Amino acid sequence: MAWISVHEQVIGGKLRNLAKEIGCSQNEALGILIRLWLWAINNAGKDGCIVGADKDDVSEILNIGIDRRYSADDVVDALIATNWIDMENGLYIHDWEEWQEQWYKAIEVRERDAARKREERKRKRMTKQMAEQSVPPAEPPPAEDMEHDLPTPHLNIPLEEAPKQKPAEYSKDFEAFWEVYPRKVGKGEAYKKYKARLNDGWSEAELLEAAKNYAGRVARERTEQKYIKHAKTFLSENTPFTDFLPKDRGIGQKASADDGDDPYAEWRN
Repeated sequence: MAWISVHEQVIGGKLRNLAKEIGCSQNEALGILIRLWLWAINNAGKDGCIVGADKDDVSEILNIGIDRRYSADDVVDALIATNWIDMENGLYIHDWEEWQEQWYKAIEVRERDAARKREERKRKRMTKQMAEQSVPPAEPPPAEDMEHDLPTPHLNIPLEEAPKQKPAEYSKDFEAFWEVYPRKVGKGEAYKKYKARLNDGWSEAELLEAAKNYAGRVARERTEQKYIKHAKTFLSENTPFTDFLPKDRGIGQKASADDGDDPYAEWRN
């Protein structure tokens, strides 16, 4: 039986924005969000990617039981506009792995227990079969034939070493960015996002400045590691890194720089 985690941090500024975008009460907005999450627990991957679904599929799910005053298509657009759903080469539940961390830990424990029980049953069956067969040990071969059973000697010739895999190459500017970024997870994916933002027109200096400012805020407020954004998220198409640049260089992100290091802060505004 699947279950989801609903933290008290969900009730905050981000939920209010969703309610205003839909034109409903906060309680109705919370109910819509929970229905989406209950469906996503069996339809989204650990990274939050909604497998094989588009906006119409999500709209069809949310249309069940929705008040007739609201359009399910408008609700989906509101979830995207308020960053509860991200559009990045598909649909993603925003910060899904962080919200449902306890569920995925429970799944891992359950799978380990199931594997351990299978191994125990297998050992018991093998022990039972050996006991039933009770095969006596084979008699040793005649002495004159023993020389034929001696193992063939192996020459101690070292094997040729396999060529070492060439390590991934990163630009000097990205290495400087990675050096200061406070959570070093998924370097390869982060580099792809880094190059994509450069192609969008952001400079290496701006991305480095944003990483330094974010790392400074994380250090000052002693943010727990699990609440620090992955670098690929920090550099995603939604450009959350602009919250850590001077305001005249931002591109309209709703969150403030004071909240950038806390994945729940944008919901408390």
